Amino acid sequence: MKYRNGVLSAIFGVIQQVLTLIFGLIVPRLFIQTFGSEMNGLLSSLGNIYSYLALVEAGIGTTAIQALYGPLGRDDKRSINQIMAATAHYYNRAGFIYLAGVLLIAIIYPLTVSTTIPSGTIFALTILSGSGGVINFWVQGKYMVLLQAEGKKYLMSIVTTVVYVASNITKIVLLLLGYNVIAIHIGYFIISLLQMIFYYMYMRKGYSWLNLSADPNYEALNQSKAVFVQQIMWMICSNTDILVLTYVAKDLKAVSVYAVYLMIYSAIEKLFSTLFGSFHYLLGQKYNTDKAGYMLLHRVYESLSMYGSFALYTTAFVLITPFMRVYTAGITDTQYIDPYLPFLFTIMHLLSSTREASSRVINFAGHFKQMQWRAVAESAINLAVSVVLVLKLGIYGVLIGTIIAYIYRTNDIIIYANKKVLCQSCWNTYKKVIINTCCFAMVVVISRTIDLTTNGFFNFFIMGIPCGLLICIVYLLVMSIFEKDAFRFIKTSFGKQKWDKEALNMKGIVLAGGAGTRLYPLTMVTST
Repeated sequence: MKYRNGVLSAIFGVIQQVLTLIFGLIVPRLFIQTFGSEMNGLLSSLGNIYSYLALVEAGIGTTAIQALYGPLGRDDKRSINQIMAATAHYYNRAGFIYLAGVLLIAIIYPLTVSTTIPSGTIFALTILSGSGGVINFWVQGKYMVLLQAEGKKYLMSIVTTVVYVASNITKIVLLLLGYNVIAIHIGYFIISLLQMIFYYMYMRKGYSWLNLSADPNYEALNQSKAVFVQQIMWMICSNTDILVLTYVAKDLKAVSVYAVYLMIYSAIEKLFSTLFGSFHYLLGQKYNTDKAGYMLLHRVYESLSMYGSFALYTTAFVLITPFMRVYTAGITDTQYIDPYLPFLFTIMHLLSSTREASSRVINFAGHFKQMQWRAVAESAINLAVSVVLVLKLGIYGVLIGTIIAYIYRTNDIIIYANKKVLCQSCWNTYKKVIINTCCFAMVVVISRTIDLTTNGFFNFFIMGIPCGLLICIVYLLVMSIFEKDAFRFIKTSFGKQKWDKEALNMKGIVLAGGAGTRLYPLTMVTST
């Protein structure tokens, strides 16, 4: 049943991301064609600002999910209700703070941004863009925490997909009918309200035992401040670039270029997160109930996630330039084709995805306080380097700043996770990084010898789909050679053979026991 939830989450999540990518390609282009790159840059900048404002959640969601893994694994409804009651209290409070923030931004933002767009339009867009977040905190946020911890991301994906498709169809129709940008955002907001209503009704019917008036367990969420610090720092790292381009470089057209590239790489990042994040609840519950069993899964998860991310981002690197030529054809108010941006964006996202498995186990272990000042250092490096370089290198400067920060932080996370949490050598992780990097370099060199120029979206996809599949096959073959343990585990998980943890312990392969658990090279044991 638990695996079923993960598989369903992955399937519906992929469907969601495919549709997100399709509409993500159509709608921004229509906006640029209709309202210009400046309006697209403004909307991207607003979205970036509200990403920061969402931090009023103060780490409660992440902390609550981590706290719920144990009670859910034991089916302890009393503890679940106590944690959820505390979560609901914090989310209600965050909603009021978020509302105050929306009103403040609506007043200040039109006065500070350098643009020819009327202030009244900016004010209205600011209010409409932030209203959905307020309702999210008050209605659905707490419910989504429980659904994620329980492994029901597939339900969230279905709801999000339906709402996303409906809202984007509405946007397209209103655009084609000649409505202005404010009317389009009103339509989007109205449809978003339906999502809130669904979650409220679903939880009342399907979780009748849920009691948000129970005695709240605030102690279970006592690490939320440390999580909050890390979230702030991560937000600075991941969103600094657009703000620096907006307020330091003062170039909304550069923001538009950045946003179009980011749209593609974010879609891939979300696809990666969907595929592997669908099973986080299994890993989290396993870590909190059976650490020895978790050690078996960690190696496999790290192998699959790293090879998978490299395959996806290598495909993006190879295809991004021919895609941009097709996507931005006819748009002349700024230059979207660039020889260096694909490389910089790819390196940035590869560094981020490389630390995925290590970051995950640190969260499962609850080492939030230990990591908060490391996150501060990452953000400080990113911001300082980006501000210095943006004036000399423009858009390249902000990307280089992020890459330098990621180099530091990725290595820090890998070392900490292996040494402090898993109590093992870092070599297995770095070996995967080296192998995948060599594979990336090989594919890039070969791709440079092939003419990938194409005309029109249809021809691009005819060329791009086989190209992407070929790259994935290359990584799969490399993984089959260097990560045999992962393949054996997958085979036995879906076949007749089983991993016999007791036998593994007897053979000295896995030594169970909390923080001192030590992992040796996996050997498959066939149960009889």
